[in-house]
Amino acid sequence: MAFHVEISPRAFNDLDEIARYIMEHGSFEQSEEWFNGIIAAIRTLEDMSHRCPVADESHELRQEVRLLLYGKRNRKYKVYYSIRQRSPSTGTVQIFHIRHWARKILDAEQIQELMGKLNP
Repeated sequence: MAFHVEISPRAFNDLDEIARYIMEHGSFEQSEEWFNGIIAAIRTLEDMSHRCPVADESHELRQEVRLLLYGKRNRKYKVYYSIRQRSPSTGTVQIFHIRHWARKILDAEQIQELMGKLNP
């Protein structure tokens, strides 16, 4: 485990809202399965943080933002994160936002605002 993964309060709120929506429109079991699955996917960033592509939305930013996709077909979610490296093999992965893939694409200003909430 070379990288430490931090999930921002905003991203935890996103997870909670999505899980609640799944439970209200499905079942507790589906919600729990989704939540456990996305947390497991996020944990894989501890060892393979650079495997995900750079988000198209981040090209205007000074900081690289990466995008982990989780789910299948029309149930995909985007996990936005950035990496603060201390060395080539260690650092911190900061998860700052999670949203359904079909929602409107974020622009650079929106990403910057979400990232700014990591370290107020």
